[in-house]
Amino acid sequence: MRRIFWGLVGVGLGVVVGAQVVRWANRTKAKYSPPNLAREAGGKIAGIADRLRETVQLGLEEMDQAEAEIRAELGLPPQ
Repeated sequence: MRRIFWGLVGVGLGVVVGAQVVRWANRTKAKYSPPNLAREAGGKIAGIADRLRETVQLGLEEMDQAEAEIRAELGLPPQ
């Protein structure tokens, strides 16, 4: 009777552990599949592009301001 009991306990634990391993493997596979990686990379690239666009815009504004100051010091007409 004991052998049957412990045999069934072992089979039950094996089923539970096996199911958990399969679930973990499927989640990991889905996390690293090409569509998910592409989506994450696209989101990061879009964020970098937005920051770069803002930085360039600020740089252009500063350049215009510096040019206006230089033109004022030299007595040239503003553009």
